[in-house]
Amino acid sequence: MLIPAGTRAILYDLDGTLVDHDHAARAGVDAWCAELGLPDGQWDRWRDIERRWFTRFEQGRVSHLGQRIERCREFLGRPDLSDEEALAFYERYLTVYRASWRAFDDALPSLTQALSRGLHVGILTNGAETMQRRKLEATGLWLDGMVMLATVELGAPKPSPEAYSGAMSALGVGAGETVMIGDSWPNDVAGPRRAGMSAIYLLRDGVARERHVPRDEPVVSSLEQIVWE
Repeated sequence: MLIPAGTRAILYDLDGTLVDHDHAARAGVDAWCAELGLPDGQWDRWRDIERRWFTRFEQGRVSHLGQRIERCREFLGRPDLSDEEALAFYERYLTVYRASWRAFDDALPSLTQALSRGLHVGILTNGAETMQRRKLEATGLWLDGMVMLATVELGAPKPSPEAYSGAMSALGVGAGETVMIGDSWPNDVAGPRRAGMSAIYLLRDGVARERHVPRDEPVVSSLEQIVWE
């Protein structure tokens, strides 16, 4: 897929696009269950809880910290946990999650190509800046010239219009000069297009096509399939 002529900036999503979040999350929840004496094989349940609460954060119904607290309470079946207790339990999951971060093989070459062409490169992520910056550094993906655009700090999560306008403002570019690349249809494709940007939908092998994606929507299964002029 060709990057449009006149592009000055590339916005990359992070989790599922540059870094294999599911691999790290699965390792984290498996270790967490073993430590707490919970039954194993709970990855699917954890993933469902994670998606539901993170969607509520994206909808502005709960804070970023609040969704962590509620995910922990629901997963452990402990609605009585105080915020502090829930976050302490959640930190034990995060310890293994952080240790299990790994980049997708196509991530570094893609970032390097974008920077080598003199493009502004931003990482537009719904995660918190501190963790997401550490994730890129730990996986060798944080390169000179990149800009971290964490929506927790921008004040509005994807797919809110303010997330994209804030990112473009930070990079000093307009919507017609910007391309978003990511694996979430609402956050990385539909949302950016409503904001006037171009967008490329990354659908990695083995990942189900999201149900609201039009059948004729072109996709790439690897960042290597993106063609740079």
